[in-house]
Order: sequence, then structure tokens, then C-alpha cells
Amino acid sequence: MPVEHAAISTLGDPFEVETVCSTDRLAARLDELQLDYGEGPCWQARATRTAVLLPDLQSPLAPAWPVVQAAIASHEIRAAYAFPMTIGTLAIGAVDLYAAAPDALSQTDVATASAMADAAAITVLRHAMAHRDDSAGENPSSRRIVHQATGMVMAQMHIPPADALLVIRAHAFAAGLSVHEVATDIVERRLDFSA
Repeated sequence: MPVEHAAISTLGDPFEVETVCSTDRLAARLDELQLDYGEGPCWQARATRTAVLLPDLQSPLAPAWPVVQAAIASHEIRAAYAFPMTIGTLAIGAVDLYAAAPDALSQTDVATASAMADAAAITVLRHAMAHRDDSAGENPSSRRIVHQATGMVMAQMHIPPADALLVIRAHAFAAGLSVHEVATDIVERRLDFSA
């Protein structure tokens, strides 16, 4: 594929919200941005079950998530593509492709990437089923710590889960950190919102 970076993420029920693999650190970071904000091409691809094609991130036709678009573009990425991973009615996640040049994918490339996302869905599902009883936390990109931190913030501030996650995301944004970094600080008791 004529892209420089790719990442695969699972996006919720019955899976964790996490990056399961990436081609490099930048791909993982771009994927993590979408997971942190809870919006972006991967989420839209999962929700609509169709490919999200952003052939030029500098186009004036901005999507509904300008902060994520700007964050991706700030890494000198000009095109982003997200392909849903689905098996029947099961929405598993998305495959994200990032290119430094605009209009990177042809129609043939889009069809190939869609087929590859279908194959990736099967691979991710097989891996999840084979490792469903493994101990938690072995994956360094696991977002389980985010769930744990959300519970701690809920208890500290006496707020519902959605609001607790929003507090974590807002703090991460304001501090210029990832949600995972803030969650780690909360779980390791270096950050407390009860004060």
C-alpha cells in the first residue's frame, strides 16, 4: 500500500479499546490520539461500517472532529484512511492507514485495504479467542489502566463513568499528555482529583 504508517485497533464491546498493533511509533501515537479523544476516522468507520477516506487533511471540508484532524495533520500526515473490521454483526475495530502525501490511495488500493481489514478482523478475533483467559496487563498498549483510572476518578469525584473519563481526557489534553500517561499517574496515585 502507498502509505507510510498503519495501525489496528479494537474499539469496544466485546473487546478492549486499544491499539493491537502498529507499523511504528507514529502510527501507534496517531491511533492513540483517536482512542484518547474517543473520536476520529477509526470511530466513524466502526460506527458507519464503511471506509472513511480523508485523501487530503488540509481540505476545507473538515470532518466532525477538527481537533483529531489537526492533531493527525500536525505530524506531517496529509491523508488518513480508516477501514472497519467487522465479521457479520460483530464490530471489532478499525484499520487506520496514514500517508505523508495527499490522495495516496487509488480506488483499487481502497478495495484492497477493505479486503485486508476483513482479513485483519478474522485474525484479531482468532487471537482474542485464543488468549481470552490470559492475564490482564501484558500488552503494553492495553487500555485496562484507563478503565481502572476511570473507576478511581469516579470514586474520587462521585461522578458517573462517562464524566470520569471526560475528566481524564480533559486533563490529558490540558497537560499535553496521552490519556494512558494520565491514567498511569492516577493508578500509581501521583494524581488525585478528590482534592
